[in-house]
Amino acid sequence: MKTVNFKLMYILMALVLFTFAFTNPESVHFNKMEHDFGTIAQGIPQRAIFIVTNKSEETLILKNVKGSCGCTATSYSTEAIPAGSTTEIEATFNAKSPGAFLKTVSVYTNLEEEPFILTVKGTVESSNL
Repeated sequence: MKTVNFKLMYILMALVLFTFAFTNPESVHFNKMEHDFGTIAQGIPQRAIFIVTNKSEETLILKNVKGSCGCTATSYSTEAIPAGSTTEIEATFNAKSPGAFLKTVSVYTNLEEEPFILTVKGTVESSNL
C-alpha cells in the first residue's frame, strides 16, 4: 500500500512540475508595479507611466484600466498589442487634500482572469491657499 501511495505522489508531483515548466506564468510584464511620486504639491496633477510588454504568444488587449477613485484618471490604448510589443498606461493623480496617499489602478486584460494591480503613492503638501 505504501508503494502505491508513493507512486501516486510521485506522479502528481511530476505533473505539477511539468505544468510549471511548460506554462508561462508571466504573459504580461510591467516595467514597474508601483510608482512613488514622493512629495507633490496639492492640486497639481502628477503623471506616472507604466510600460506594458506582451510576453505571450497571443495578442494582448487591455480591456479596461481604472483607478480606485475619482482622483486617479487613466489613459491607455485599446489597440491590440502583438506578441513581444509594448504599450503605455498613464495614471494621473490629482490631489485634493494634503497628506499621504496610496491609490491603485486595476488593469484588466484578455490574457488573465484577475486584474493586474498597479500602485501610485506619495505625500501631498498643502498649497496654503
